[in-house]
Amino acid sequence: MNSDLWPRPDLREGIQGEVTVTATPLPEEGEHEMNAEQSSSESELQELRDATKKAISQIQNPMVLLDPVCLGDVLQDWAPVLERVLGPEDYSVPREITPLEEEELVSSMSCCVGVQPEIVAAPSTNLDESAILTEEEDLGETIPCSTAPVRASFPPLANHVELIQLFSPKPLPPDLQADLSQLACLYLEMGCPGRGGVESVCVFLRRFFFLLDQERVRKMCMLRYREHREVLKAYIAGMLEFTQASKVVEVIQKGDLLKSLRSLRELQPWNTPLLLSHLYRLYEKHGELAVRAYPQFYPTILPSDIMAMALPSHFLPYLDNLVQSRAEQQRLSFLGSLLQPETLRQDWLELALSQDAPLRDDTLTPDGQPRWHSHFFSWGYGRLLSLLIRLPADLTSKQKMLEMCRTQGYWMGYLYLCRELQRRAEAFSAICRLDDMTLLEEDDGIVPQSLDEWVLLLQLSQQISSVDEATPTSPLPSSTNGSCSDDTNSNGTSDGSSDLSNSSNDWSIRVSPENIILRLVKVFGPDQALTALQERGIQVDLSSRSTLVCDLLRMAEKRQRALIQTMLERCDRFLWSQHA
Repeated sequence: MNSDLWPRPDLREGIQGEVTVTATPLPEEGEHEMNAEQSSSESELQELRDATKKAISQIQNPMVLLDPVCLGDVLQDWAPVLERVLGPEDYSVPREITPLEEEELVSSMSCCVGVQPEIVAAPSTNLDESAILTEEEDLGETIPCSTAPVRASFPPLANHVELIQLFSPKPLPPDLQADLSQLACLYLEMGCPGRGGVESVCVFLRRFFFLLDQERVRKMCMLRYREHREVLKAYIAGMLEFTQASKVVEVIQKGDLLKSLRSLRELQPWNTPLLLSHLYRLYEKHGELAVRAYPQFYPTILPSDIMAMALPSHFLPYLDNLVQSRAEQQRLSFLGSLLQPETLRQDWLELALSQDAPLRDDTLTPDGQPRWHSHFFSWGYGRLLSLLIRLPADLTSKQKMLEMCRTQGYWMGYLYLCRELQRRAEAFSAICRLDDMTLLEEDDGIVPQSLDEWVLLLQLSQQISSVDEATPTSPLPSSTNGSCSDDTNSNGTSDGSSDLSNSSNDWSIRVSPENIILRLVKVFGPDQALTALQERGIQVDLSSRSTLVCDLLRMAEKRQRALIQTMLERCDRFLWSQHA
């Protein structure tokens, strides 16, 4: 057919005369696609519901519930269905990213929290540009929204941002949501994701955060995943974002600690996970000053939560304030109730011995022996140390604590544990080197219980005196903050310690052979004591003053015997007169 027969377009109207044909889907086709997508979503949810019912029915079987292996296998069979329906889409097939999909990713990121502030873009060959992009993303804030996030439908790149899902990507019926929550928490508690490593646990927690019970996950982090801080970090990141819209956050960001604490008190009754997230914010803002105020939130917030949150040097003031907040007669039992598990005792004791403590060179000689009068040094956490040592413990724990006190030079605790473990010879040797006779007194000291122990103490004193350690040139400390006695004052020092330190130059408190002999003479009498020493071949050299003391004791002993004899005679006469 001749082409001239076709009508030509009128070009006089310019561009407006052009005819543009666009292929737009008919309303029937769009509706058909929506119906197909809805049908697919419903079929997926039905598949998830069926898998969930099957898993719950199997778990209700006691043979499965009481067998960790079988229980884990049931959960492992259920988890892939959950991952396929509510988890990220399959990224195994790479494809090109469209601008619309990039827009959807930005929208979805506003509903999630970034755990790793890395770049969501193709890897840059320019290192400086990459560093600038990373810094810019670090400074950005993520704000959760109330709608479900749109899952990105393209494969993650090399340095993708790991997102925490705060909301379900699909609407879930309440009954299915409750069942999924129970199974998801049980899946974490059984450590099933851990078969792929700790990172698998963190990935599961991030992807299904909207299903997990926040309090159960908190306990899991403290117990099962205690050694894997990555799991706790992922949990806290989710809780921080979950509570971002709270009014308390605005008060905390203003930086007023007192107003922030008042706002938290107004939230009572407290929800533990929500309160804990706000305390993390306060600690990040104020550090140790905030932690010292956290005892007021006990028992909602436990010491284990603060241990995971704060630095060791910041945790110790919190623990000391928490214990001191109880009445004095309740502190020992209260501290014992906090030791869950029991291994915390060793950790807390080691921490208290290393913080705000005297230098080891001041308490120990180069050969590891007690330095002269070093038990007078002040220990910053002496009250806490005293309680930790006096708590009931098994033999192994006491031996470990004894060795820790010895290596750190905490001699009051060392002597107390020596007495508890019946290692009296070691205690006497330490007392002779510390050179303080008050450590042999009844109140809190180790008193020799037999003549043989007195002789041993005398021999040790003679040996150490023969070595004749150099006289210390450093001034004597003025307090003994670290006594393990039961009667300590508010400063943690024993009553009368200041008098003891002021009179430390008095010869009567020195552990010298002559003073030991005088104590022995007072206990057993001059004649019996001196005779026993001579029989054991111990040379007794007494000064004129000591000889005078022995003579006075002999006279007092004779008068006492005469008085006793007179009283016995009078009693005898009285009894005979009554008999007649």
